[in-house]
Amino acid sequence: MAVEQDVAQTLGVRSDLLVEYSNSQIEVHPDRLVLRTPDEPHYWAGNMVFFRGNTVDPEQQITQFRKDLPEAAHTMFGWDTPDMKIGKEHAPFSDLGYELEQIDVLSLSGPLNRAPLPEGISIRPVETDEEWEQVIALQIDTAVEQGYDRASFGVYVSTRFAARRRQIKAGLAIWFGAFDGDLLVADLGVYSGASVSRFQEVETRPSHRRRGICAALVTAGVDWARAQAPATIPVLQAHSESPAGRIYRRSGFEHQETLVLAILPPQGTFERPE
Repeated sequence: MAVEQDVAQTLGVRSDLLVEYSNSQIEVHPDRLVLRTPDEPHYWAGNMVFFRGNTVDPEQQITQFRKDLPEAAHTMFGWDTPDMKIGKEHAPFSDLGYELEQIDVLSLSGPLNRAPLPEGISIRPVETDEEWEQVIALQIDTAVEQGYDRASFGVYVSTRFAARRRQIKAGLAIWFGAFDGDLLVADLGVYSGASVSRFQEVETRPSHRRRGICAALVTAGVDWARAQAPATIPVLQAHSESPAGRIYRRSGFEHQETLVLAILPPQGTFERPE
């Protein structure tokens, strides 16, 4: 897939484009990449701009976003450069009410530390409508646990998974579920590309945490991604010290890049849809 291999410098942004491929319009310019998802205007990560290089110019870049995405209620952009840290040059964004986010990009370039499947747990692709309903319910419950509003996040995640199921049907991704009998207890999405594969949203039911289930899902995900494209580099975006970051690092993933995002939520909104 040329779009994710060739147009972005960083593994992180290449993996972002991979996730948005087929659902979003990706517009390539010499100085920036523009993502548009007309069917999901409230999906911030699908309606944003990545500026090439490490130049931080708040006035110019805010103006450019507004030209590229004039109908967006939010503002969200990042920089396609591998080692940016939030610094004094970003201070004007904070003064204007923007949230600044520094994200770690982890990748697996060496051997995978394989995790065994815990006793009583089976891992398989999510397929039936009932299984998908369990995935969405677990995503919502986890988000509420993190402080999100159940009603608004429920609408958002249901729309997102409708798009993801279309991508899976087209062969662009897979969603693994870990099951205890018929009960979904954890899930993980993987998007497959020739140069990078993106791992998404590993989540576990509270009753089944700390049993190694997520690590077993990561093992299944890496095996699947490498079966699709042996040269692919498995990638995820997370804070290295977050629970997800620690799981991946124990599996052999290492920090490769740091990306910065500037986000201005719509007026009256205090939560960022991931």
